[in-house]
Amino acid sequence: MADFVVRKWELAHYPGDQAPPHVHHRGDEAFCVLRGRLEVLVGDDRRILEAGDHVTVPAGTAHTFATVDPDGVDMLAIMTPEVDELVGALHAAANDEERAAVWERYHSSPV
Repeated sequence: MADFVVRKWELAHYPGDQAPPHVHHRGDEAFCVLRGRLEVLVGDDRRILEAGDHVTVPAGTAHTFATVDPDGVDMLAIMTPEVDELVGALHAAANDEERAAVWERYHSSPV
């Protein structure tokens, strides 16, 4: 990753995955857990990360994550600017049609 963005995410407990399994076709992403427990899926490997653990998701790899800690998770998300823009645009999308256009615009797709 030449250019990257670091965001601190404070995520409440959520039943199930926070996002659908998806792929960023051009952008890498990494997660570092600061507090709590985060379940991550990278490719076919699903595992639990605890405070101090981290994982890198190379471009083209299916992934998602779940906040399995009932007290939530504090984490750092390290990503390319394009992936950062994707996250913001997905949260702003009003419906499934808009979300589908956002995935395509930012060279990503649900799997």
